[in-house]
Amino acid sequence: MKITDIKAHVLEPTSVLWHVGSHTAWADTPHIFIRVFTDEGHEGHVVTWLADIGEFENRLADLRSFLIGKDPHFVESINQQLTSNLEWPDAVASYIDMCLWDIIGKKHGVPIYKLLGAARDKMKAYASTHSYNSDQEYIDLALECKSQGFKAFKLHPYGTPDDDIRLCRKVREAVGPEMELMLDPVNAYDRQGALKVGRVMDELNFTWYEAPILDTDIPGLVQLKSKIDTPIAAGEGNYLGLRVAVKALQANALDSIRAVGDFIGGITAMRKFAALSEAYNVKFEPHSFGPPLVQAAHFHIMLSMVHCDYVEIPVPLGLFDKGMKDVLELDSEGYVHAPTKPGLGYEVDMEEIQKLTIRTL
Repeated sequence: MKITDIKAHVLEPTSVLWHVGSHTAWADTPHIFIRVFTDEGHEGHVVTWLADIGEFENRLADLRSFLIGKDPHFVESINQQLTSNLEWPDAVASYIDMCLWDIIGKKHGVPIYKLLGAARDKMKAYASTHSYNSDQEYIDLALECKSQGFKAFKLHPYGTPDDDIRLCRKVREAVGPEMELMLDPVNAYDRQGALKVGRVMDELNFTWYEAPILDTDIPGLVQLKSKIDTPIAAGEGNYLGLRVAVKALQANALDSIRAVGDFIGGITAMRKFAALSEAYNVKFEPHSFGPPLVQAAHFHIMLSMVHCDYVEIPVPLGLFDKGMKDVLELDSEGYVHAPTKPGLGYEVDMEEIQKLTIRTL
């Protein structure tokens, strides 16, 4: 089997509300539908949300020159070359990697997690918000998610300690003690603010405290970890890949390591993050926010390991689901079951993709 071409569709963006500095603003999230073709008819697909359209377009000719004629099974070799031996992973290399794994799964007729070595076939899900302008909007969404069967809920809050403490108290009161809660201020606090919020996390029995300060502030994370009981999840801001993650693990700076497969090297790199975290006896809880095929790439890693507890589902449900026939779905007990279709396991709707296409590359 050989790669014969790469094509891409620039799709209509998704508008998402995010906190930027001290204010909240709607931001258009760009999407590229990437297709990697083979001489046997198997196609690898992914819909991006963290790739720069201009960068992908500028690199497309070189990607075609490099990839055409290669066997997708040599995904490790391809990943090493596209990421400069793991030193410089990026979104383009990461999304190509996901497409190659999708092809391999389709070639062999099985979902990717079974190729990796299955550890389970379902996982507990947590709802993961975007940003809102009021406490009540967060509360309403938390209650909606609870009614949909979610047993866990993660807030992306305002990013200021006092406001976030107030919000967390109100959400805990609204959902009751039985719902697991997580907080992710996306590296917004300084050390003093992070400790102030962390003590409230202990009081409110939060499941984890994510990205409280900059991921590069390893001494600050070590200090914070020594002063609170709530597990600290960090590392999502690591854009330089596997070797940088070692520094935080060696320093005992976190209880679970986060990673974004969209820019650290795709599924190939996440396999190594999973093994590394297991070696250090910490959890590996990769993010899976984004379109369903991106969620799936992370989900397959989670299904192939034992030291990960949750799969992240963006809410409100359907936020990124356009252009898909299949999506990750929650059952009545709060679990997402493994896909049964081969490859990434979720099928795109080509008619809908054509309607969403702004231009082709």
